[in-house]
Amino acid sequence: MRGEWAGQATGQVLDVSARWATGVALPTVCCSRRTDEPVVALTFDDGPHPELTDAVLDVLARHEARATFFLIGDRITGNEGVVARIVDEGHELGDHMMHDEATILLSRRRFREHLTEARDLLGDYQEVSWWRPGSGWTTRSMVREAQALGLRCALGTVAITDGPPPEAGSWREQRLLAQISGGAVATTDWLLTRLAERGLHSVTLSELSRS
Repeated sequence: MRGEWAGQATGQVLDVSARWATGVALPTVCCSRRTDEPVVALTFDDGPHPELTDAVLDVLARHEARATFFLIGDRITGNEGVVARIVDEGHELGDHMMHDEATILLSRRRFREHLTEARDLLGDYQEVSWWRPGSGWTTRSMVREAQALGLRCALGTVAITDGPPPEAGSWREQRLLAQISGGAVATTDWLLTRLAERGLHSVTLSELSRS
């Protein structure tokens, strides 16, 4: 029950953040995209991790799915092979700042430093076009600052927290499935099978933005 309440609260916070961004910071913030293509953009945050990220990559490979990985800069050292694998298998890298902290609390100087340092580290593997604020909250000035550096802000419309998949027919499953449609930016692993049953397949953020 505790995990379910946490997941519900996270989803509500994410919904509020996405609505704020859509209403205030558009057109530079990406929360979702209208498309006639049967695609969703899957995103994964807080890596790279030597075991968890590899496990996610294995799942994506089995489903022939692509995704965008928002990586934290200070976790790259020691996990260079994981980052290389993400790129080698056709996925996209995103900037999730240098440290696991609330981006909205950073000063303008520290925000710029942390954003560019992470971008430069990731640039050794792939050109980076997207960034995501820590804890999912940002400001209009941060969005503009990042845009000036060539990075577009990406938030999500559905969040899947850690834990087991929802049980079949449960309110968690129904709520999640109801929020996912062609063009949504979803953060999930286990939903790949269910998405396929609905005729949807996962792509990177950049691929979604071009669809």
